[in-house]
Amino acid sequence: MMRILLTALLALVIAACAPSGPGTRPGVEVDLGENIERLLDTGEFRAAAEALEQRAEAQPQQRDMFLVRAAEAWLAAQAFERAEATVARINPAALAREDRIRLDLVQAELAMRRGDLANAGWLLASTAERLPASLSERHAELEALLLELESSPVRDALDALQQAVEEPDFEGETALALLLEFPLAELEGVLYEVSDQARLMPWLDLVITAREHLLDDEALGAALDSWESRWRAVDYPAAEARRWIAAWRQTRPLPSRVTVLLPDSGSPLHRPGEALREGLLAGWLQLTPDRRPQLEFRYIGEAPEDAVSAWFDARENGTEFLIGPLGQAQADALSRQPDAGLIPTLLLNLPDDPQLLSESGGEIMALALPPESEAELAAIHALATGHKRALVLSQYSSWGERVSRAFIDTFSLGGGRVVEERIYDPELPDHSILLKEVLEVDDSEARIARMSSLLGDSVESVAQRRTDIDVIFLGARADDGRLLRPQLEFFDAGDLTLMATSYIVDGAPRPERDRDLDGVTTPMPPWFLDFTPAGVVRERAGTLYDGLDNATLSRLHALGRDAIALLPWLAMMRDDPTLELPGMVGRLSLPDGHIVRRDLPVIELRGGYARPARIDERETTNR
Repeated sequence: MMRILLTALLALVIAACAPSGPGTRPGVEVDLGENIERLLDTGEFRAAAEALEQRAEAQPQQRDMFLVRAAEAWLAAQAFERAEATVARINPAALAREDRIRLDLVQAELAMRRGDLANAGWLLASTAERLPASLSERHAELEALLLELESSPVRDALDALQQAVEEPDFEGETALALLLEFPLAELEGVLYEVSDQARLMPWLDLVITAREHLLDDEALGAALDSWESRWRAVDYPAAEARRWIAAWRQTRPLPSRVTVLLPDSGSPLHRPGEALREGLLAGWLQLTPDRRPQLEFRYIGEAPEDAVSAWFDARENGTEFLIGPLGQAQADALSRQPDAGLIPTLLLNLPDDPQLLSESGGEIMALALPPESEAELAAIHALATGHKRALVLSQYSSWGERVSRAFIDTFSLGGGRVVEERIYDPELPDHSILLKEVLEVDDSEARIARMSSLLGDSVESVAQRRTDIDVIFLGARADDGRLLRPQLEFFDAGDLTLMATSYIVDGAPRPERDRDLDGVTTPMPPWFLDFTPAGVVRERAGTLYDGLDNATLSRLHALGRDAIALLPWLAMMRDDPTLELPGMVGRLSLPDGHIVRRDLPVIELRGGYARPARIDERETTNR
């Protein structure tokens, strides 16, 4: 079974170690042209590569030399597929000696990208004896990169596995024990090197299969069953692999002492903080007694400096992990603190500038519930289902402005067009005047009136809405959303796709309350969906904890559960952007090493119930 060979491990290492530019020019008498020289000097490598390919076509006698330089520029731009395609067009026999060496170096770097370290080593060795001084620095950088890749711990583990499979008492647990901790990209990288070793392939396939679904019990079980059916000859039951992985997950290290920063009794966030605390404790109780860290709840005032002071106290007290604070101003202050990540920290809100998290150094991360991220997911879903022309209606508030802007930016970036954007007063119960105008029903009525006037008699006609939109995004909360949707239907817009965030529903959908939202499609946290395992947990929690009928408090309870569930996995997630935890508030991952991403299921409200959105059946409206 061949898998993706273009691995994230090699991408990261090459991005860090490879030359910053294509390494042309010192001591080389080649006229690339003033414009191309400028593009290379300013780091505009993609544009330089395209210009070099154009020069190659315009000057056939120097075509292959320009293509070599173009391949170098594509590498510098990290456009590796374009570099491969350019190399395939080069005729080595037409190259001068130095350009042939340049081509060898390009091919060596591309071989490392594919995980073919043996070929990369041969190419570097073959060029060492005939290397001109102008290319010595680039050659040395590539050799250093090759050495780093060859000394990768995953290869040491693979060597150990190669020896272990020859033992008569070899079991599948050995493969899992040796390799399961490595990021998926590293495992896929070494797959290329052993694809011809029949005895090794089942076990590397087992590890990769397990790693792909490591924290998702349902998906893991199905994937391991599929693995067993592929490799029946090895006689290793999927059930045994499941049991071993479940036991292994219980061995993941947890901090022994965790400080949680919560709003004190004088703060308007005190009640939300208590809901968060209950969620944290509920998640803590899900751990086995021998694995539960000591939780220390520190109640702090509203001022940003209160969070900073608490951080210093936690550092002095030997805290191994910090959770919180909940307020944005305090999260912002803590992220601006020098060495804030000295204590591994999980903020529960985003700073004003999320870039601060990557600049602060250390292990500082954020798990938050910004509605803007749901608006972005709504835009992605609209684009994925073929919608291209949007009308945006959002409430007149800072919240409405933020979610509408997030939808518009994402929708536009994906090639969609926002035909019109309007705001409404959420305090008004009737939006007829606005909707008639924005849907251009009033224009249609005016045309009918003019026709009647011209004919001197009434014209039997029904006013029609505009036809240049195929999706409406509602930046609405629950109360105004339940008013808007029926009014849109009254003005003949009920057949259009209506997108929103989950805040258009007041928590989990209920048919006795939410039938007026029928037809609305939205991303929604699994916590609020009765058909998910998280929804089952919510229903049980509702009998144990007060206040979970309040959507805000319920969200924060779920957030607390997920904060605890993430503790054993954050370090692995920082190393592996593909590792996902099925949480209460979404599928959680850490692709940039700092902000926990939430992927949410997309649902459609039908009969007041949430149902999985029918992506394959949906068609855009274009009347």
